[in-house]
Amino acid sequence: MTNDTKKIALYEQVFQKMKQMIIDHKWEAGERLPSEDALCKLFEVSRVTIRNALQKLNALGLVETFLGDGSYVKKLDSSANITTLIPIAYLEDDFDNILEFRKEMESGACAIAAKKATAEDVAKLKFMVEKMLSLQDDLEALAQADLDFHYSIAQISRNSLIIKTYEIISDAYSGHMQRLVKSMGGELGVYYHEKIVSAIEEHNEAKAREIMYEHIDKNVEFIQTGRAMLPK
Repeated sequence: MTNDTKKIALYEQVFQKMKQMIIDHKWEAGERLPSEDALCKLFEVSRVTIRNALQKLNALGLVETFLGDGSYVKKLDSSANITTLIPIAYLEDDFDNILEFRKEMESGACAIAAKKATAEDVAKLKFMVEKMLSLQDDLEALAQADLDFHYSIAQISRNSLIIKTYEIISDAYSGHMQRLVKSMGGELGVYYHEKIVSAIEEHNEAKAREIMYEHIDKNVEFIQTGRAMLPK
């Protein structure tokens, strides 16, 4: 690995850590970030690395940097313009909003995936469900496997807009998924994932859409009531 590659890898690591701190509200909207010197000490990196990470956060619209004043977590205005989609996705902290969006987007993606799925796609999804079954005692890994399953369906849709949108949402949703799976466990997710794979294998678009819709509705039910029962 060259020195340039190492520098890129390092600033990307720092960017990811800083982004996660914003997502986790360790730095709140409108709050001034620590100085460059303080960030250098916190992450044990150079000023160049910190500035590159801040530049990427600025490009995403997560922070604003003012010459001579410092960097602040951006306050979001969802009515501004389309460029606010990315920071809103990263900073959205309302489970209901996220799941409401995912329910509509992913049910459609699931229907498209059912139309386009190959035998290899179905085999991959089945393998992922088997992996989830093996991870029932490791809820952190299970949450990641759950996200990977949904992302794979987006990929199977072979629609670049769906794929890119899900990439944004899944990154934002990862922390929420961790908390949800640790509360719910994995039984409900595996139950619906198996049914989704079956509908996709049958190329039954309407059924795939309906099951994905119901699957995410069950997550909403759990958030609202603290419980969600398997269908009889």
